[in-house]
Amino acid sequence: MNIYTHPVFYKHDTGVGHPENSTRIDAALKGVDRAGLSGRIIRDTAAHPDTDRIIAKVHSADYHRELEEACRSGLRLFHSLDNPISSQSFAAARTAVATSLTAAAGMLGGERAFVVARPPGHHAERVEAMGFCFFNTIACVAEWLLEQPHMSRVLVFDFDVHHGNGTQALFEDREDVYYVSMHRYPFYPGTGAAGEIGIGAGRGYTKNIPMDAGLGDAAYMRATEDVVTRVIDAYRPSAILVSAGFDAHRRDPLGGMRVTEQCFGEMTRRIVEAAERNSAGRVLSLLEGGYDTEGLAASVAEHVNALA
Repeated sequence: MNIYTHPVFYKHDTGVGHPENSTRIDAALKGVDRAGLSGRIIRDTAAHPDTDRIIAKVHSADYHRELEEACRSGLRLFHSLDNPISSQSFAAARTAVATSLTAAAGMLGGERAFVVARPPGHHAERVEAMGFCFFNTIACVAEWLLEQPHMSRVLVFDFDVHHGNGTQALFEDREDVYYVSMHRYPFYPGTGAAGEIGIGAGRGYTKNIPMDAGLGDAAYMRATEDVVTRVIDAYRPSAILVSAGFDAHRRDPLGGMRVTEQCFGEMTRRIVEAAERNSAGRVLSLLEGGYDTEGLAASVAEHVNALA
């Protein structure tokens, strides 16, 4: 079990009072320490050689350049009020992808991993930043994995309280990536209804599990056991990627849900068990949301304990 992070993630400056700020990195790493895994933290990895090519494949080379130039030129917002940027935001977003690709390579070598990165990624669409997200990191990892030998199908499980509209949109017409999302609905960003099941060749390979506001552990465990693990058993993916947003935690200021840290740990155990049955144990988790520092630390501690 390895934990990946990088110093540049602190340098993405979102401004005073923004919920997606660098204290989230410290909170997540505090959770890793509580789990007794601080000795497994890898803080600075070499740049992954496929980073720019994969970003251009998932997004576009033009979008890559647009974000880089916006950060270089001193702009403070990118595409919308949701997306504050600073001079180092491009570097942080790019390094999130690079670090996650390095973690994915380690997963193929038999190591489970959790990536503590920011900015998050699951709202980012092909040529549009959204919801604090610039590059869709987990989509980049999925694309890279599918290029590797013996990797024919990838499943993404997203339990962030907000629907991962970007991840869904990037893969909804494909059958080699199965996207499963458990999220509050109706809620930001407005997508993720149960009837959204994919299009064309991808029809039936998107599964949305909308949750009413205020639900807690019982509903989340029921959905994990009765829906998510059954999808994994039927699909038998080559690897499982987790968009690990902890903003459904009962303390979170944005989520409006009542999930405890213990539930996040139990959900993760069910996914690991499904991966052992179907995917040679291959699981890679990427931090998405989670905006209460104590809730984030406690949830990460349970999450990485279950992964390990």
